[in-house]
Amino acid sequence: MTLSLRGTRGVVCALGLWATPLHAAEADATAVVVVTRPGANAMLGGRLERDLRNMVDASARTSKTLGPVVAIEPRFDVGRLSKADVETARRHFNEAQRALEKGDADEAKEQLFRAERFYNKGIPYASDTALLRGIYYYYFQAKLAAGDSDAATEAYCAYVALSRNLAGSAGPIEQFEPLADKCGTTSVAGTGELRVTSEVDGAHVFIDDRPVGVIGRDTPYVDPFLAAGPHLVEVRKAGFARWGTLVNLKNGASEALRAKPAEAKNRAEEYDPLFEVSFSGPDASSEDYLNTVMFETAERYGVQSLVVGWLEPAQASTGLSHFTVLTYVRGALDQRAYDVPGAQDAHRPVLAKFWSERFDAALDPANAEPAADRFAPTLFKVE
Repeated sequence: MTLSLRGTRGVVCALGLWATPLHAAEADATAVVVVTRPGANAMLGGRLERDLRNMVDASARTSKTLGPVVAIEPRFDVGRLSKADVETARRHFNEAQRALEKGDADEAKEQLFRAERFYNKGIPYASDTALLRGIYYYYFQAKLAAGDSDAATEAYCAYVALSRNLAGSAGPIEQFEPLADKCGTTSVAGTGELRVTSEVDGAHVFIDDRPVGVIGRDTPYVDPFLAAGPHLVEVRKAGFARWGTLVNLKNGASEALRAKPAEAKNRAEEYDPLFEVSFSGPDASSEDYLNTVMFETAERYGVQSLVVGWLEPAQASTGLSHFTVLTYVRGALDQRAYDVPGAQDAHRPVLAKFWSERFDAALDPANAEPAADRFAPTLFKVE
């Protein structure tokens, strides 16, 4: 890690280099979906989906068996808010800059308040993190121009915390000594508790674009020691429009969020063809039909490969759920089936067995979990 700090106003500070994730073209990527039948354990379905996605991503970094996972949930945002909110936020941000140039700090703060309000309305359907950082930075400039040094320090440290969080840096802001000196007594120092639940079982929760857990009505994600400061929180599930918000977590405080994802308007076209596939009984889908569905789904999602699972309700006699997995890789279809226990993480040996049988490689889902980078590179202006 490289730490470069200079005390000159307006100088850019880099903790390493700016972290910008590199995404492979969708055509080289893999879509991973687990379809949970009515009556099946939706939380188990979400955990299976999460671990399969982690395994595909881990494999993409090493063996290149499959391309990295592409996020398909944004496809279900049809009919939701547009980019107009972010454009309106940008217009108010530009007005705030002009007001500061004229020396009108009060007008600048008002315009920044409006810019942040409209930006938040657009989350998560449209975003511009550079604009969000700009809004936070100019809050600092406006409060500094108004002569309120304490509020300016608080605003500046919130801007730095936001920059660190968006870059994926784990841990509180004061872990870096120069930041501890300036921000150690502000509300964005230290940690707070974040609790997230969802009206939809088996949904994925993301914090600052990092997947952190699977949640439901009665199954929360809880981080008791999340770094204080602004965080983007998003909840996703295939077939539903995404839900998201910006939460400003204060030192020692506790925040509880309950997501309410809405069923997607394009669900019938984009998701239900997978949901309607059958593997048993007189209506079992033929191999030709399965090939057609998988081909059309890959084309629809713009990917080269698919990993799709179907989770059935647990059997009363055994408590196990039947889980069928289809992989569609470069036009080749493979089908496998397993019985999966519903206890927390008890499904992981089953996924390891699937991976070994399908790809002739050992991969433990527990070892495929992404880890937060405590010293993720960050870029911000030093004041």
